[in-house]
Amino acid sequence: MKRLLCMIVPLIALFGINQFSAKAQSPLKVVATTSLIADVAKNIGGDLVDVTAIIPTETDVHSYIPAPQDIALLVDADVVLVNGLGMEEGLLEIIEENAPNAVIVSLGINVLSSDHTHDDEATPEVPPHEADYLGIYGAEIECDEHGDEKAEGTHTEDEEHAHGACDPHVWQNPLNVKIWAENIAYAFSEADNAHVPAYAANVILYNDQLTALDSEIKSLIDEIPAENRVIVTNHNFLAYFAAEYGFEVIGTVIPSASTMAQVSPQDLAGLIEVIQAEGVRAIFTEYSANIDIAQTVADELGYDIAVVSLYSDSLGAEDSEASTYLDFMRYNVNAIVTALKG
Repeated sequence: MKRLLCMIVPLIALFGINQFSAKAQSPLKVVATTSLIADVAKNIGGDLVDVTAIIPTETDVHSYIPAPQDIALLVDADVVLVNGLGMEEGLLEIIEENAPNAVIVSLGINVLSSDHTHDDEATPEVPPHEADYLGIYGAEIECDEHGDEKAEGTHTEDEEHAHGACDPHVWQNPLNVKIWAENIAYAFSEADNAHVPAYAANVILYNDQLTALDSEIKSLIDEIPAENRVIVTNHNFLAYFAAEYGFEVIGTVIPSASTMAQVSPQDLAGLIEVIQAEGVRAIFTEYSANIDIAQTVADELGYDIAVVSLYSDSLGAEDSEASTYLDFMRYNVNAIVTALKG
């Protein structure tokens, strides 16, 4: 009996050590609201994380309706990642109830107004592409759950409404995604401090890729004559791209940063006049949203204009040309350049 006990005790100890080791090495359960955030998280976490996106690829994020299994994902997650700025309209309630410590990956980004135009505030001292930035998210401004700006300090209610809502589409500028990456790495390090060096190294590698992507985009855009860098979009989803790379968004089919807004006949008539006056060469729509209204506008113009679909709020399917964030941006930029370079 004594010999048997001597054999069993080491086995129990070994089993316990193995169980502890397996637990220590199990990946973090990470839930991201969008496929875009999920892809960045996979690059930062690598094999140390198991990432699930709530909203599927090729889906309109603005109109997504949560399912019961989404609540279970949030409850079981070690880290929950959200865009913020009112992007996750349909998920706000279940996130607040089931993931109150969700990490807002867009904190620290210089935020645009969703009423972004290049003409209203530009002066010789303030270039057009810098005129409508509201401030640094989380430091200089806050945005409520609907994306409405709440400026810090002593702004009156009228002054805040004059600025309009915060534009949530920050990822359309890859330099903003560097901030996503840093925020995600910090969140992973807080949840798993045994692997801080790995997360830090992955941020450096991924941000180097984003720097290279930014240079690649600038080289491609050089092919577009300056006078052709005037665009119309389905809804206001390209403002960060336009501001960074010298385009002017002169109008949107849906006059909002959300695809859920209503469109009036007067809005469309005004947009048609602006397009005709500016000689716009393309209307940029989204794979995840209905393009019928945009096509109607194109048909009413009296001249040929391209209606070009881009990826906007989510990645393409796994086997598509936009299955990662880097490829998402490359696809969109190539489509824009092809439509506008003449």
